[in-house]
Amino acid sequence: MSVFDNSKMRTIVLIFFLLLVLLSVVAVLFMLLIALSRALRMKTSKKEAVKQTRIFPARMLAEYCGGIRKTASLKTAELFEKGLLYKRNGEFNPAVKIFEECLNDNPTHEQKTGILVTLGNCNFALNELNRARAYYQKAENLSIESDDRNGRLACMVNLGLVYAAEKRWSESIENYHRVIELDRKMNYLTGEAIDLNTLGWLYHTTGDLESALRHYEQSLAIFKRLKDHKKAQLVEDNIRRLENLDSTQGNGVNR
Repeated sequence: MSVFDNSKMRTIVLIFFLLLVLLSVVAVLFMLLIALSRALRMKTSKKEAVKQTRIFPARMLAEYCGGIRKTASLKTAELFEKGLLYKRNGEFNPAVKIFEECLNDNPTHEQKTGILVTLGNCNFALNELNRARAYYQKAENLSIESDDRNGRLACMVNLGLVYAAEKRWSESIENYHRVIELDRKMNYLTGEAIDLNTLGWLYHTTGDLESALRHYEQSLAIFKRLKDHKKAQLVEDNIRRLENLDSTQGNGVNR
């Protein structure tokens, strides 16, 4: 074989080797792209799942402590404050453990209602809706036994948000009618206006636009009477969305 033939063969082998290397690099890059794509899809799916259930954010929940910060034993009060610090920092799992420990110090019915509501709120923030609902229901039963209207109102408001998060629209609507009835018995105008707006949004979402508009307008009238211009503006925004037949970005009102 001539020198020219040997050189030609080496060139062919080198080209073949380079092609193999290139194909290997392409294959690795392709596998990395598939892995990245799957990771992004999983991340997006998780976000969408939370978005679908988290119709109202956790900050919309009613907070209730049941006097535990002032009337409980020093040990329980200090524990509760520690749990609240974790909760404020978004560390809900350690907060849950601390609040559960607070239940072991023989709290009164009112104090226990406050602990259970707070536990429910932590679980709602974690998207553990079944647990949140169970805590709210226990708290509501206790508040009825002790005739604790403030505790009961917080439980009912939060149960309504859980039902909405679960897309159990009829139960959420029925619950909010009960909430508004209690608001009126307590002469709690701000709460009534907030809950009328929420009820309007629920009707809006389910397509009952006439009922939605009626409740939005009732909410708006109260906020204007209270001269709460910021919340009135949020309700007016919801009315504009109703007129545009868009219920996807309704404004909830903080309590």
